[in-house]
Amino acid sequence: MQFLSPQFLWLLGLSAIPIALYLFRRKSRTFEVSTLVFFKTLAREHQESAWLRRLKKLASFLLTLLMLALPVFVLARFLPTQDDSEDVRSIVILLDRSASMGLLNDSGETRLDEAKRHLRSRLERVPEEIGVSLVTYDARPEVVQPRTESRRELISRLDGVTVRPFAASQEEGLEAAALLAGLEPPSLVWHASDRPFEEEGLSKELSLQQLDVALSEVSNPGITGFQLRPAPLQHSIYEAYVQVALNEAAAEEKTVRVAISVGGVPSQYRDADLAPGDRIGLSFRVNGVSRQILKVELQSEGDKFLLDNEVVIPLPEARPTLAAWIRHSESEDPYTRLALASIQESGRFELLKGDPDAWPLSDAVDAVIFDGWLPDEWPEEIPAIVINPPRASGPLRAKRLNSPVPYDEVRVGNEGHPLLYGVSSSRVAVTQTALFDAAFTMEPLWFAGNETILAAGEVKGQRLVIMGFSPGLSEHLPLTASFPLLMGNALLWSVEKASEKAALSLHSTGELVEVEGSSVTWVEAGSTSAKGREIPLRSDLLPMDRSGFWETDSGQKGGSFLLSSNESNLRARKDVESESYFSASVSGGASLKSWLLAILLVILLGEYWLLHRFAVY
Repeated sequence: MQFLSPQFLWLLGLSAIPIALYLFRRKSRTFEVSTLVFFKTLAREHQESAWLRRLKKLASFLLTLLMLALPVFVLARFLPTQDDSEDVRSIVILLDRSASMGLLNDSGETRLDEAKRHLRSRLERVPEEIGVSLVTYDARPEVVQPRTESRRELISRLDGVTVRPFAASQEEGLEAAALLAGLEPPSLVWHASDRPFEEEGLSKELSLQQLDVALSEVSNPGITGFQLRPAPLQHSIYEAYVQVALNEAAAEEKTVRVAISVGGVPSQYRDADLAPGDRIGLSFRVNGVSRQILKVELQSEGDKFLLDNEVVIPLPEARPTLAAWIRHSESEDPYTRLALASIQESGRFELLKGDPDAWPLSDAVDAVIFDGWLPDEWPEEIPAIVINPPRASGPLRAKRLNSPVPYDEVRVGNEGHPLLYGVSSSRVAVTQTALFDAAFTMEPLWFAGNETILAAGEVKGQRLVIMGFSPGLSEHLPLTASFPLLMGNALLWSVEKASEKAALSLHSTGELVEVEGSSVTWVEAGSTSAKGREIPLRSDLLPMDRSGFWETDSGQKGGSFLLSSNESNLRARKDVESESYFSASVSGGASLKSWLLAILLVILLGEYWLLHRFAVY
C-alpha cells in the first residue's frame, strides 16, 4: 500500500485509548437489590455462554478500531499497491499552444479546442488522490497550473489556454514537464499536440502518453522567410526576397500566388507551383517611398492556416549616408571623383571633400574615405575605406610600392560578400600600388597574382575596407560600372552595422528584442490603418508576442512575423484513433475515498446494532 499524505498517519496512535479500555476493563461486582423486575431484560444475556460473550466484545473492539483507522486512511489518502507500470502518483499535462494549434477542422473546431475536449474527458476518470499539473508551451514553456487536486481549478486554467502566434519549441516544453514529473515520482506526462514526439528520441525513464490532434489531411503553403533591403545605388528602389514552402504532408502539388502591394495599391504578383516539401525563393523589386506600407500576401485555394500567409511592414527610411573623402586635392583621382559623384546622384549618399589639413573633422560623418593618405592617429569610431594606402596606421599595416604592378585579371576570394554584389569581377584589370596585411579578421576578396588587393572586415568592432590599387592607373575598372558599384557597396556595408538601430529589423514571433525608450507603438498585421496602439515599455526587452511591426519612441523599428519553416510544415494525423494514445491505466482505479467512507458508515450501523440489539458492553 501507499499513502499520498502520510503525515496524518500519526492519528493512528489514538487507537491506544480503545485498546487500553479493552484490556483493562473493570470487573463485575455483586450488589443486593430489592427487586429483579427491571433486570429481567438481561436474562438472555446471562444465559449466553461465556465464549459467545467474549466473541461479541472482541467484534465490538475491532469495529471501534476500524472506525478510527478508516478516517485516518481517508486523510492520508490511501492507495493500494499496484503493478509498477500503473503506479502513478501525479500527472503532468503538456499542452501545445503554438500557432499551428489554431488550425480549424471542417466543423470549425481548432486543434487546441479538440485537445482540451479530450483532456477534460480523460481527467474525469483520474482519481482525486492524484495531483495534476498543467504546462503549456510555444516558443517557451509556462507552468500554468502547479500540482493540484482540485479538478475545478485545473479545468478553469485549462479552459483559459489560448493559441499564441509562435513557433513551438517542443524540447523546452518536454524539459519543463520532465522537471515537474521528477518532483513526485512515479509520474505520467500527457502530451497533447498536433506534433507528437518521436518515440526514438525520448528518454526511457519518462512515462509519456501522447494525444495527436492533427488533421488527417492537411495542405499548407506558407511564407517561411522574408528579407527587404534597399537596392544598391538606386533611390526609392527596394529588393524584397520571399521564401515560400509547402508542407510535406500535402497530398498533391499546389499553385500559390505571392502578391505585392505598396501603400494599399497592388504592385505585382508571381505564381509558383509547389510540390509537397518544396521550398523556393522569389525576388521582387519594389518601388516606393519611406514609411509606405509594403504588404506581401500568399494566396492559395483552401488554405486554412492564415498566420503564415502575410508580411506587412513599412518601407525603411532612406536617410542619406554622410561620408567624408579625405585626399590631397592636387593629386585627386578623377575616376574616384566620378564614381563618388554617380553615387551621390542616387540620393543615397552625401559627400564631404577635404584635404588632410581638415582632419580631424568637426562634423560627425557615417564613414570616411582615405584616398592616398592616412592620419597619424587612427579614428576607431568611424567605419573607414582606404584606397591606395601610403603607409601603416592604426590597425592597418601597409607599404607603398615604388613601382605599380598592373594585372589583367583578379581572382575572387568570396563572391557572395556584400562588397561584390553586382560587381563583374571577371572583367576587372587593376594596377597594384600598395602591399598590406589582410590577417586576423580581414577577409580577402580580390587577389592579384599572389597578393591581396581588396579586403574587408572588422577590427575591434570597426568596419574596414582596404583597396591596395589605384583606380586612375587601372584598366577596365574606372570607366566601367563595377567601380561605382564597388564604392557604393563598400559605403553601404561599412555603415550597415552603425545604422542597424535606425533600420527596421525582422524577427520571428516569440523572440525577445533589446530596445530603448519608454513606450512602443504596435501596428498588428491585418490592420487597415498604419496607426497603432502605444504600449508602455516596462523593461529593456520587448517580446515579439504578436504579428505586425513596431516602433519605439527612441526610433527603433522592427517587424514580428511567424516565418517558421517548422511551424508551417503541418503534419497529418497518424492512422490511429486519438484517444488510443491515452490507453494506459492510472494507478488507483476509482477513488477509494467514497468506498472508505461507505465502509465507515456500515461499521457505525453494525456497532449500533450490536450495542442496542444485543446489549454488548
